[in-house]
Amino acid sequence: MRRSLLIAATLGALGFSQIVFACSRPAPPEIPDPNTAVTPQMIKAKNDVQAYVGEAEKYLKCNISTAQHNSMVDEMKETAEKFNQAVRAYKARMAG
Repeated sequence: MRRSLLIAATLGALGFSQIVFACSRPAPPEIPDPNTAVTPQMIKAKNDVQAYVGEAEKYLKCNISTAQHNSMVDEMKETAEKFNQAVRAYKARMAG
């Protein structure tokens, strides 16, 4: 009986920690300077942006205020636009 309670408490704590983590606002990733970036930096930025969007989507599912929701959506759009601009500039630079 005592062991069952301990297991249940541990599982509950793990579940709670995942909820708390999902409800933490993620920080936007660093976008490299397209004028000096090399391919591995751009690939890392792409992966970082994708991870950021995934965490931001989890955050949006939390019980947050409308202002927090709208702010997160605006930040996501801004991050995506910065990344897309960097990719376009990087591709233009690589094309010569």
